[in-house]
Amino acid sequence: MNASTQDVITKARVAPSYYLGESPLKDHPFDNVNTCPMYIIPNFGTLDWDKPSPEAVAKHMGRLKDAQGALNEEIMMYVHVPFCTSYCHYCNFARDRFPWRDHSVLDSYTDYLIREIDYYMDEVPYVHTRRFTSLYIGGGSPSTLGAANVDRLLSHLAKKVPDWDSIEKTFTGEPKTLKETGLLDVLVQHGMNRITFGIESLNPTHRKYIGRTDKVEDIESVFDGLAQAGFKGDTCADFMFNHPGQTFEEMAADLEQVVREFQPTELDTYNTIYVPYRPLHKLVIKGKVPQPANIRGLLQMREHLYDTLLANGYHNTIAETYSKRPERSQYQTAHCARQDIIGIGVGARGNMKDMVSINPATTDDWMKAIDESRYSTRTLQTIKRDGVLKRIMVMWPRYMTLDKSLFESFSDVESFPAMSRILESHLDKQVCDETVSEYRMNKLGVLWHPNMQWDYMHPDLNIWGKVIGRHFGEGKRHWDDAERFQRTRTVRFIDRFTDKYPKLMK
Repeated sequence: MNASTQDVITKARVAPSYYLGESPLKDHPFDNVNTCPMYIIPNFGTLDWDKPSPEAVAKHMGRLKDAQGALNEEIMMYVHVPFCTSYCHYCNFARDRFPWRDHSVLDSYTDYLIREIDYYMDEVPYVHTRRFTSLYIGGGSPSTLGAANVDRLLSHLAKKVPDWDSIEKTFTGEPKTLKETGLLDVLVQHGMNRITFGIESLNPTHRKYIGRTDKVEDIESVFDGLAQAGFKGDTCADFMFNHPGQTFEEMAADLEQVVREFQPTELDTYNTIYVPYRPLHKLVIKGKVPQPANIRGLLQMREHLYDTLLANGYHNTIAETYSKRPERSQYQTAHCARQDIIGIGVGARGNMKDMVSINPATTDDWMKAIDESRYSTRTLQTIKRDGVLKRIMVMWPRYMTLDKSLFESFSDVESFPAMSRILESHLDKQVCDETVSEYRMNKLGVLWHPNMQWDYMHPDLNIWGKVIGRHFGEGKRHWDDAERFQRTRTVRFIDRFTDKYPKLMK
């Protein structure tokens, strides 16, 4: 635990106040509250991921021989490790059970990561025409690979990735496996400068509800272990709110304790997402865990987070992220559609030029693909400049700014008039501001940014996207309901077609 812990945190409101105090806002910018922000660039209704033939994918790979058609000057690498020693009830990312009976699976997975990295770094010339900004090893829980495999992976990356010593390097993990001293020593030795992990909540009851099996003591051990290993980089923690049964007072106390005791460099703050085909929503429906606070309570929590963290020296770098550093991370920049991404590992997304891909969702399929082609993607396809603009617009409320020159450089594409109309409507709703050179999110927009993101997605939504959007968008007539989730027609539809959703929502 941080030895310089403050005794108290600053409590203040950031003007204007919308949902806290005696006179909450009555005229809301939207008629429903969307509870699912887009963390990773979505492709609802724009792609059929299983459509491309192997020949088409190979043809698209051939476009990466040179820089012709490049849209971004910078590129990063995302490496996905799917293994978790347990599954959180809310998680919607690509994941796989930890191989308790055969740890050689972890060795093999590391071998295949190295093979896929080598393909892109040795055989895709386009990669070396871009400025390499960062590496992000995410999951799942990469810490489950163990110190030896992580050491082997990072040693190899250091030989392959340009400017290794100076780029941003992030490693994620679950506290119960990340805390191991040998692993933390390896991360420090290899110059990892951002370590990220889930706190989510310090309340033992809420941790049980959401399926966190690690302990608060594990979180303390991570902070202590990093200090003992001589880590000088950023500690980045996830903090969730609006858990089952969580009151506003409990959320405020939880946040205060995290900031006071641990002082993380960065907090990624997420309202809990109740996805119908994941266990947490089902547990609520069955009455196994309590209903979460109503929508008015959720809005109060969002605003309290914003006010408290800004009052305590944090900057709102992207919509749900607060950092002691004023600038965004390179990883955040890339995942808000401003850099190309090399996707390595199971379920990893990638985008280069005007092309996007997602790797196979299971370890066996991913390894088989690498054996056959040396790269794993079976989905690489072009979305053209029109699709690129849509991705930029969906993610700009999260990115916080939209450069006018960037936006207007797409004025020739088909969707530009529709995107312009949506942007103008957001200006009218006063959830963003306009300056001479850019559009910028304001406080009200940050509180409502999931709605803004879904507005930009809406013109492209297919039936699957429209249905799940209806689930996440909770109408005004239900904002005071104590029972937010029931087995509705929408939920029954999603249950029937569950196989359609994971690739859309990862």
